[in-house]
Amino acid sequence: MKVSLFITCVADQFSPQAGVSAVRLLRAAGCDVSFPMSQTCCGQPAYNAGYHDAARSVAKHLMNVFERSEYVVTPSGSCGAMLHHYSELFKADSVQLRRAWSLAERTYELSQFLVEVLGVESTGADLSGLRIAYHDSCHAMRSLGVREQPRKLLQAAGAELVSWDEACCGFGGLFSVKMPEISSAMMDRKLDSLLAHACVDALTSTDLGCLLQLGGGLERRKNGPPWFHIAQLLDPTSEAIRDLRERWAVEAG
Repeated sequence: MKVSLFITCVADQFSPQAGVSAVRLLRAAGCDVSFPMSQTCCGQPAYNAGYHDAARSVAKHLMNVFERSEYVVTPSGSCGAMLHHYSELFKADSVQLRRAWSLAERTYELSQFLVEVLGVESTGADLSGLRIAYHDSCHAMRSLGVREQPRKLLQAAGAELVSWDEACCGFGGLFSVKMPEISSAMMDRKLDSLLAHACVDALTSTDLGCLLQLGGGLERRKNGPPWFHIAQLLDPTSEAIRDLRERWAVEAG
């Protein structure tokens, strides 16, 4: 099965480790993974800001990039959702609309692809004894239906999932820039719920935008668990799991 990895801007700039782990997971599941070097931003910032002509230009480029891809897999539910929304940009262009539909049908968020397409039940990672707080990305959950897939993979690895506030983290891309006070208040509510637990070993999500929002809040508070993209926790060879084990051993005395 041939897969093109759509890495996204945030992973490229802030967490390349997530991309490395995504490739390892896909290859371990038997996929032939390629990385088209001409890929760019998905166009979501321009789209959300109302610059639809600019978003259409980016969308056409990415549709060209992934034209021949059997599957497109991304470690971001938000960016994956944007590729599914390209049809909204091309309602008046039947040719481009068909291309947008075709791309949407072939595009999956990473955990969704592992579970729904590849039928992966376990990635071989060992998270036994670790308490993990999983955050639902709004775009991944509402636009792509990604909710149970990441939880299944984390639990199959032996993780204990912590029950906490399931509301939005407050990031929302441009929302956090245009309405920082509301965004920060939403984030603080999430973090208050997280830190109410006596012990959480790690925070994770399918979306790095959400993790940057919540992780930044934790760093400002100088309190709380480390955060990792879910690919890093599901990758049995990742340094993230080793770091968590070492931290767990130190705290256990």
